[in-house]
Amino acid sequence: MEILPNTGKNLIIEVDGRRFTRYPIRTKLITSEDSDIVEIVQEYAGKYVESGDIVFISEKAVAITQGRSYPLEKVKASWLAQFLSRFVMKTPVGIGLGSPQTMQLAIEEVGVARILTAAIIGALGKIVGIRGIFYMIAGHGARSIDGAVPYAIPPYNTYVSKGPLNASEVSEKTRVLILEKISTRMSTQDLSALVSKKKDIGVAIVDANDIGVNILGASKGVDKKLVAKIIKDNPLGQSDEQTPIGIIREIPIINTGLRKAELSDIQNLSTITRLLHINIPHFLWDEEKFIKKQIKQGEYFLIENNGVVVGAMSLRARNSKIHIETLVVKEEFQSKGFGTEFIEFAKKFSLENGYDKLHAYSFLEYNMEKFYLKKGFIKLGHLGYYKNCPYQCFEMKINNPESIS
Repeated sequence: MEILPNTGKNLIIEVDGRRFTRYPIRTKLITSEDSDIVEIVQEYAGKYVESGDIVFISEKAVAITQGRSYPLEKVKASWLAQFLSRFVMKTPVGIGLGSPQTMQLAIEEVGVARILTAAIIGALGKIVGIRGIFYMIAGHGARSIDGAVPYAIPPYNTYVSKGPLNASEVSEKTRVLILEKISTRMSTQDLSALVSKKKDIGVAIVDANDIGVNILGASKGVDKKLVAKIIKDNPLGQSDEQTPIGIIREIPIINTGLRKAELSDIQNLSTITRLLHINIPHFLWDEEKFIKKQIKQGEYFLIENNGVVVGAMSLRARNSKIHIETLVVKEEFQSKGFGTEFIEFAKKFSLENGYDKLHAYSFLEYNMEKFYLKKGFIKLGHLGYYKNCPYQCFEMKINNPESIS
C-alpha cells in the first residue's frame, strides 16, 4: 500500500514485541454537511482495509458529522465559564478548557454541579501537588472538548467541538459496513479462509494529540490499550494534514539474522555492493579496501536469509547524527521487509548510541526517494554532489518510545 506517513511521523512502530504500520488516510475536508462518518470511512479507507486491520478515526471528524462542532462566535460563554476558564493550564498542543467557549461546552456536556465539584476538588489537589483531578471528576465528556487552535486546518482553527456521541456504536456500525465491503472483494475461498481464521477488522474512535491518547469507543473485540500504544505518537497529526482516518496493520517481524559484519564477510559484501556501482571517478563504496576499513570500524551490518547474505548497510556517526552511507538489498529479496528491518535497526542503533537523528544519502540514480519517505524520513531541500554526480539527503528525527507518554 503506497501511502506515506505524515511529515515528522513514522509509518511503523514496534509495540510489545510486535510491529505495526499506521497508514494515514487523506480525505476531503469534512464539514457539517457530511452527516455520516461511516460513508466517509467507506469512501476513503474502505478500498485499503484488509482482514485483521484496525481502522481508527479522529473523534473530531466524528463530532463534526454529528453537528457537534461550532464556530467560536456561536458559543455564548456564561459568566461561570469565563471565570473557571482562567484557572485552566494551557499546553502547547491545545488549550483544553482554557477558553470561555470550551468551558461553556463542558458545562453543557456534564452540568454545572459536576464542573463545580471538579473545579473545587481539582484546586485542592493542586495545592498538595496532585494534578489532573479536575478531568478525572469532570469525566470524558469534558476531557473530549476541543478548542480553537491556530495550527488546525481552516475553518476549524476558529471552531470548538464537543466529543462524539455513541462512539462505540458508531465504531461497530462502521466495522460491519466495511466488513461487507471487504467481502465483496474476496472470493468464496478467501472468505471461507477469513471465517476459519476468525480474522475480523476493528474500528476505534480516538482522541489523540502529541502528548496522549484516549480511546473513546471501539467495536467488539478491539484491544483499546493496544491501540493506544500503537498510536501513542499521534500518526494522524493534529494540524493541516487532513488525515482524520488511519489504518493499523500488523506486519510480521522477519527473523533476518541481521548482524555486524566481520572481515570474513568481505567477499560477500563486495559482491552485493557492486549492485550500487556508478561509473564515476573514485567510486569507492564497492571497493574491498574501503569495505574492510568500515568493518574494522564496526560500521558495517548485513542481513542473511538461510545463510545467504541478501543485504548490507553501513552506519557512520558524525555531526551529531548517524548516517546511512550504504544500503542495498539484492533485487530478488526486495519488497520482502529487509529494507524495513535495516531502517528499524538503524533507528535503534542511533538511540542506543545517544543520537536522535538519522541521516541517509542516496545517489539520485538509485531512485530511493519513495522508499525513504515511506519509512518516515523527510527529504532535505538540497542536492549534494560527489564527482558531479547528484545525491539526495534524507533525515529522520527519532522519538524514543520510552519517552512518549
